Amino acid sequence: MKQLMIVLALLFLLLNTVFTNALASTHQRISQTSSILGEERTIQIALPENYLANPTATYPVIYLLDGDYNFKAVTGMLDMLANKGQLIPDVIVVAISDNGTSSYRNYMTPSFSDKQPDSASKFADYLENEVKPYIQSHYRTANNHILVGQSIGGLFVLNTLIENPARFNHYIAISPSVWVGDNAIVKKAKNTLHTKTFSTVSLHLSLADETRMGQYDLINYLDLNPQASLTWQFTHYPDENHNSVGLIALRNSLKQIFNGWHINERALATKSPQSVLTHYANLQTQWQLKQAIPTNVAHSLMRYHYRNNLVEKVPEFIKNAKLTLPQSSQVLTAKQANYVGHFHSPKNALALLKDAEKEHEYSIEHFKAIAGVYEQLGEQQNAQTYYKKALALAEKQQVAQWQLNILAAKVK
Repeated sequence: MKQLMIVLALLFLLLNTVFTNALASTHQRISQTSSILGEERTIQIALPENYLANPTATYPVIYLLDGDYNFKAVTGMLDMLANKGQLIPDVIVVAISDNGTSSYRNYMTPSFSDKQPDSASKFADYLENEVKPYIQSHYRTANNHILVGQSIGGLFVLNTLIENPARFNHYIAISPSVWVGDNAIVKKAKNTLHTKTFSTVSLHLSLADETRMGQYDLINYLDLNPQASLTWQFTHYPDENHNSVGLIALRNSLKQIFNGWHINERALATKSPQSVLTHYANLQTQWQLKQAIPTNVAHSLMRYHYRNNLVEKVPEFIKNAKLTLPQSSQVLTAKQANYVGHFHSPKNALALLKDAEKEHEYSIEHFKAIAGVYEQLGEQQNAQTYYKKALALAEKQQVAQWQLNILAAKVK
């Protein structure tokens, strides 16, 4: 009995270590046997680069069909759109791999006849009852789910919306193959969609330079039969082809879905700090997520106080801002310290950052900020200590090579 307990304990430690190491990687590939489909299925998962830096943040999830084909292109685009550009919140990408072309087409094509097996509905059940629960139980997901498909995958997106609109918050159908079955999906929409009861969802349709995809029949139906719970948009890209339209359509659709996350510099200059905090608090409630505000917004909040001679109000404002948007604590503290160090005293800036060090022990940026202030003070040994801490954390979190290069160059 004692030996069994020891074996079980070792097994638990091993599994815990494997899972911890898996989370340290921002890109993961997982295979599982689906009881619904009766076969082994594979998904790829891309976590935001700063996923481990803020343990209380939550993220919308993009479920990407034909995932092996699209994964690298989409995650690369999102690295610029969300991580670096901060035009939308950070997201988790779940790329659904296919098991070959024939299998993929079979699962993506809806049945429009009782004589055909309803493989598309079965695959939708697989997403809803196996993939989504797995993602939600293993990662910090927001209650905000986006289904993306192109071509025959776009037809699957439309079919899922028509059959079970409440399964996702947003549907992105890129050049969908509406023509299949003599535009049968349009007939299905006419017969079925108005019978469904659901909270507000959005549909984002797009079309490249194709002339025979059948979309305009669907658009005409949506236009003549508005539904309060369904918002939809259509964008035509006549200068893109069927293969090139995917990234640009997805990028623009995500900017529409998360409209308001990015506020440009001119607009920020006209807003009061409190109105900005209220804006982001309302967005996060509406989108059911918890994330830090964009860096340029935190910078604008500090600049407002200094330009308007309200410096004495900064500590109380920052305190209240952290209560309103707690996931923004690190970026607000860093900006506050940056201004204090520049206009007042690097020692005071260091005190601010050191007071928050324990709170942000998983933040590479926080360690970098502390190291930078030590450099200002001429304390090179302490600066090296924190650059090394930042580099070790960056390696553990497997951040992009360019970040590792910057930190490695700082370590002597």
